Amino acid sequence: MSQQQTSLILGATKGLGREITELCRLRGDQTIEVGSSLYDHLEGDIIFRHCDLSDIQSVKKLLRVIEDLPTLSNFYWVAGTLLKGELAKQTQDEILSTIDINFRNSVLVANAAWKRMRLTLTGEGLRKFVVVASSSGIKPRNDEAIYVATKHAQVGFTRSLGLENRNPNVKITLVLPGGMRTRLWDKNPNPDYMDFLDPQKVAELIIETVENQTEPYMQLNIPR
Repeated sequence: MSQQQTSLILGATKGLGREITELCRLRGDQTIEVGSSLYDHLEGDIIFRHCDLSDIQSVKKLLRVIEDLPTLSNFYWVAGTLLKGELAKQTQDEILSTIDINFRNSVLVANAAWKRMRLTLTGEGLRKFVVVASSSGIKPRNDEAIYVATKHAQVGFTRSLGLENRNPNVKITLVLPGGMRTRLWDKNPNPDYMDFLDPQKVAELIIETVENQTEPYMQLNIPR
């Protein structure tokens, strides 16, 4: 019998994160589901943790939780927010909040998860470190300067970590999906929204790819 996996999903409550979480549950993982709309509680093998990525004190609380985990098999970085519009019209608070959520504070969580995964790695185990960025991480977009900058940072971080990783039992996956039909677009409707990717199908492709990955590092492009 295979040992139960523990999967931490950062951004587990909405869109793609919700779909990935459901698939982790279906395969029998103990899930640590992190989101800003949650409150801390336990339901069977499901651990719910509140974390507001725009609030460093909330992030530090989550970091302590990760440090105390007995084991961590898989980490999915899915959380993110969209800031759209002309840069000249964006406030300092909007810019800093986007940077905190999409990269600065999220990468602290990723760092804690990376350390915990490596510390709890057994001889027979595998660890999966999955970063869901965006196709915006490798191309410019109009009226999305700050969002695109944070996604470029996320891509650079993951690619560089892939070069750093020397452990064949730790697999790193960078996912670059195109636009998806999620609530990320509620405040900024896109005329092509109905042609966007289905998050459920994207989640299924991510999980299938990660489960079959043999390379220490790979990049998964999912164009719409």
